[in-house]
Amino acid sequence: MLTREYPKTLHLKDDKSVVLRPLAEDDFDRLLRFFQGIPEEDRLFLADDVTDPDLIRKWTGNINFERVIPLVALDEDRIVGDGTLHMASGGWARHVGHIRLVTARTHRHSGLGTLLARDLVALAAERNLEKLMAHVIEDSEGAVRMFQAVGFEKAAVVRNLVKDLRGQERNLAIMINDVASLTRALEDWIQDSMVPQFRAPGEG
Repeated sequence: MLTREYPKTLHLKDDKSVVLRPLAEDDFDRLLRFFQGIPEEDRLFLADDVTDPDLIRKWTGNINFERVIPLVALDEDRIVGDGTLHMASGGWARHVGHIRLVTARTHRHSGLGTLLARDLVALAAERNLEKLMAHVIEDSEGAVRMFQAVGFEKAAVVRNLVKDLRGQERNLAIMINDVASLTRALEDWIQDSMVPQFRAPGEG
């Protein structure tokens, strides 16, 4: 069950806007077209073969918001962004979430990735997750910058840990977001913004 209100409109740069909502079972064709439209050089950095119809059918046919919250951004009837928050059901990492995010090339540099990530961070905070993790290929500089923009820090880099779809070894950057600290900073910023003179978090 989702506590945030969807669908919602995200206003992007250059007067663009998209609609953000949870993934639905009847999104199979839209989601498959979206991933098949991602250029191969971008798909090399993804963990799964997202052009496999069986995989997309599994994702759209087994939606469980208690384990994974999938959000999609639509430009009219076309998916242009996909973001997911993964949560453990228990164990020693039950307080840690994991997010994944992909945007269409047509909407790169529009702020969509950052806005999608912010919604996922907010959803994580609502579920009392304390930390968020994102795995990023280290030389995917755009993805690294996007996660840094929403409070993630590069915690470690493991050399040659993963292989892309061509079998080439890549360095994996493990990025961490301290959700609890970020939530407190946002609350302080909102409180300060209610008075004429306010400061951004961290400023004196």
